[in-house]
Amino acid sequence: MRRIYQLTMLITAFTVAVPVVSIGTVIWLLGGRNPLLYLVYIGPAFLIPLLITPPIAITILNMFRMQTLTIQKVDEYIRYDTLTGVLTRAYLLGKMKEILPSGGAFLMVDADHFKAVNDTFGHDVGDEALKKLAEVLRKALTTDALIGRLGGEEFGVFLPGADDAMAAKAASDLCTLMRQEAKVIAGLELNLTVSIGCAVHRTQESLEKTIKLADAALYHAKRTGRDRYFVAGATDTMPALILKSSTPG
Repeated sequence: MRRIYQLTMLITAFTVAVPVVSIGTVIWLLGGRNPLLYLVYIGPAFLIPLLITPPIAITILNMFRMQTLTIQKVDEYIRYDTLTGVLTRAYLLGKMKEILPSGGAFLMVDADHFKAVNDTFGHDVGDEALKKLAEVLRKALTTDALIGRLGGEEFGVFLPGADDAMAAKAASDLCTLMRQEAKVIAGLELNLTVSIGCAVHRTQESLEKTIKLADAALYHAKRTGRDRYFVAGATDTMPALILKSSTPG
């Protein structure tokens, strides 16, 4: 609002100055030297814009302000998940497509036994668990990592420029930090862990292919005991998935 008032003052000053200077100049060029003549003609030229401009300017500028705030809120709603604060699925995938030509690795992260958390303790505790997972993701990963919520308890992470070793290191750090920081959530001993499927993007493959590989690796991590990660190979076959793994301890 301070900015609106400042702009209103500038606009008012301009709208007052233009007619006053214009009419004053015309009177002077026509040889008018009577002060009363200036008062009669310049007085209204000064008072009318002074009275009319401020309310009109404030109204219009405030409309622009409200429009800008609305656009910002809609933009935030499109970009960020309202519960966890990470990127939405659509925005994450869109950003990944933009930087995909430079390469990187995709991590699919899933909270273990999350349905049991909701069923046992309620959705409020489940929401707190999701917030904790998002917090750990932000803490464990580098600042250039793209973190988004794919849906439910499943999150997606894109690490620009990462190779197999970097993806494995990030996944391992995430599993470890999750064990350390998600033991107690909302005052309850949940011992929440995550399973992670990793896939490095190959230039000849599509984004969908990379996500599919990460999903297959995640499924294998879940099937072989959870609380671990697997890095997918260049094919869909299960043997190629078992490149690196992590288990507790």
